[in-house]
Amino acid sequence: MRTPTPIDSVLHYPDAISQVRATDEAVYWLATIAAEDGRTTVRRLLGGEVSELTPEANVRSRAMEYGGGAYAVDGLAVAYCDDRTGRVWLRGEAGTCPVTPENSPYVYGGLVLSIADGVILAVREDHSAEPETRTEIVALSLSGANDGGGTVIATGADFYASIALSGCRVAWQQWDHPNMSWDTSSVWTATLADPSDAAPVASSDGVSAGYPVWLPSGRLAFVSDEDGFWNWQIVDGPRWKIDRDCSGPLWVLNPAVAVGFGDDRIATVCYGDGAGRLAGWTPSDGSEAFPVPGTTDIESLATAGGIVFVVAEWPDRGSSLFAIHPDGSTESLAGPTRKEPDVVRGESIWAEGESGPVQSWLYRPESATPPLIVMTHGGPTSMATAGYDATTQFWVSRGFAVLDVNYSGSTGFGRAYRDRLKGRWGLLDVSDAVAAVRAVTDRGLADPTRVAITGGSAGGYTTLQSLTTTDVYAAGISRYGIGDLTTLVTDTHKAESRYPEGLVAPWPEGRAIYEDRSPVNHLERLSTPMLILQGTEDKVVPPSQAVQMAEAVRGAGQPVALLMLEGEGHGFRALATRRRALEAQVSFLEQVFGMPHSPDVPVLEIESLGLSGR
Repeated sequence: MRTPTPIDSVLHYPDAISQVRATDEAVYWLATIAAEDGRTTVRRLLGGEVSELTPEANVRSRAMEYGGGAYAVDGLAVAYCDDRTGRVWLRGEAGTCPVTPENSPYVYGGLVLSIADGVILAVREDHSAEPETRTEIVALSLSGANDGGGTVIATGADFYASIALSGCRVAWQQWDHPNMSWDTSSVWTATLADPSDAAPVASSDGVSAGYPVWLPSGRLAFVSDEDGFWNWQIVDGPRWKIDRDCSGPLWVLNPAVAVGFGDDRIATVCYGDGAGRLAGWTPSDGSEAFPVPGTTDIESLATAGGIVFVVAEWPDRGSSLFAIHPDGSTESLAGPTRKEPDVVRGESIWAEGESGPVQSWLYRPESATPPLIVMTHGGPTSMATAGYDATTQFWVSRGFAVLDVNYSGSTGFGRAYRDRLKGRWGLLDVSDAVAAVRAVTDRGLADPTRVAITGGSAGGYTTLQSLTTTDVYAAGISRYGIGDLTTLVTDTHKAESRYPEGLVAPWPEGRAIYEDRSPVNHLERLSTPMLILQGTEDKVVPPSQAVQMAEAVRGAGQPVALLMLEGEGHGFRALATRRRALEAQVSFLEQVFGMPHSPDVPVLEIESLGLSGR
């Protein structure tokens, strides 16, 4: 019998590694430090020694709300966004100095640093603009005060991302309302010194093209889903046609998960059966290679001196950074090299959904028919991979099976899979989750009478919608779940303000559909015990919705526990809050499912539920 994982092992996770960059002089990456409430800093490997370059900063961008591209390197110089000061900084030979002024109305992200040109290229958002934030690409001078916010390089589109620079040429990705970048987006190029010659190199309605990458020869490559999958293509050159997605959705302003090296070869992520692995494509002869087996995702790539640097995710340990040398040998640079003990790997499960096959990841404890926790990822244009997750392993150690569902609309399976959810959010994601549950319980792999569903934000919406429209679940846990869809179009940020129009219906003419698919309007249908976790400062989901849900469950005579978490917003950050939330979920499910009480967890008070089940 596996020993239950302590809660502390989930809360005090190792420093996370992401966003590798490389120059001929050094290798850089971002480290997110759990012990410092998730502060992110730049670390550098130089001459065999690792050092922290930004000890006083929290290297994070707020551009497009989700950020990304918060730092860039050139030689031994580093440019970065500091969330604590709201400024862009440059760390170079002369020390560290601000590049942007204090109290600026601008937010920056997607940085690209060029010492030779004396600039930092960035996506700039003007939050003083009306009626919504104005987004542009700008050049920030390394020698000026930048009081005006930089020199505009590209303007006129609603969104910009994926800036790439090679010599005098700059490339980027752009798109306009009502599209999201994965609906329709285009790739443009311009001359840095005179960007008035800007022109598209890939632009077609209904095609998502983006993530430009300059190759060693000076040619430009980008991904396009014109043939149904995000595949790489060279401008006026060959295309790598493979029935696999070779990129993910653009939620943040990070560069492409791809690099060009050698004789214009491309190293990239490639998804298959729900997992991402490293792939190599040689355009000159069309050959393919998959050099590193066993990964679950490739988070970022960089190259310098013929070496490819990779941040990879694994099923049995946290993310790690390693180097692939020209002779094919690999070298570990940062992160764990040994697997965690007693890891349960995810099993890929396929179910036949209402609109086609649905993939999920199943994690099972040793018991024959354990209770099942169904997880619904956020986005909803996102993806669940089988990378090591301490929380999933925690639940398995406590006797639960976990089913992580890639419902219709998920990425990593091609355009058709992604587009299934258009106009059907709140319907198809719900029926897909049901199909996935039945595929597991029909095989006797979990107890069909003890199935719980949980999710946060958009995943919380699928959870709430599932609880008000199906009878498959015996319990539900909502973490800041979206109960009222109308708030997503009336009170949200620019990047997602038109997102629901593709997922639900045009607004405002489709208002009746929004209201019909809002769980908050059908709370009388709730008939299962519920735990509701809600931040009191949430600007996306009004706390009043959580109170309404709790009252509805209470009115139906069902057990309910409502935790209003003081000071937390749309997501829980404070260590004490995360502990309280996890402990509450454990106690809730143990009581509802009649499982033995975990002595290291306080007993949660659940209204209308006797203690006999513990």
